[in-house]
Amino acid sequence: MSSSIVIVGTGGHAISVSNVALSCGMSIIAYVDDNKAGGKVLGTPIITKQQCIGAHPAENLVIAIGDNSVRERVYNEYKTELPNSKFPSLIHKSAVIGIKSKIGNGTVVMPQVNVGPNSIVGELCILNTSSTIDHDCQMQSYSSIAPGVITGGIVKIGIRSAVSIAVVIKHGIVIGDDAVIGANSYVNKDLGNNLVAYGNPCKFIRNRMKGDAYLA
Repeated sequence: MSSSIVIVGTGGHAISVSNVALSCGMSIIAYVDDNKAGGKVLGTPIITKQQCIGAHPAENLVIAIGDNSVRERVYNEYKTELPNSKFPSLIHKSAVIGIKSKIGNGTVVMPQVNVGPNSIVGELCILNTSSTIDHDCQMQSYSSIAPGVITGGIVKIGIRSAVSIAVVIKHGIVIGDDAVIGANSYVNKDLGNNLVAYGNPCKFIRNRMKGDAYLA
């Protein structure tokens, strides 16, 4: 595999992803953002999507977009338009990945993350700084856990669900698809699909639609 990579996105999350890519020994050859093309991020040029398609048809790519639904959509667009590109997982050298655990393509594992043994992390997930999932956990594709999240063992997090900063999730809990868990919550019971929940203990607050901005 090539040691170079193109980063799609130029926001704060892209800076964090850059840090992980460099830790992996990869060189960043371009950032992609149609609205900022011609500028630079960390001294590296920003190009348009069409420039990326023309110049890098078979490059490693990472989708550095924090919003889970948007990241899924953009990934599918690039996968279709650049079928020869690769989307490697990026794992910071300080992270600990347990035995028998699997990390999906396109997933980014930030510094000081712990993935417990026999856990499965899907494609295009984000495990943010100093977060930890324990043994036998499952994170479905496009889900994310924010800095400082802690889960017990055998926790399941559904597709596109977002767990916010410093949330603690009890052993054995199941969180559904397209859920958003607010910061500093303690989750001690299962939560369903398409909802916002928060508090200590965590409680259902309202329903949400797939694709709603998860930080709203």
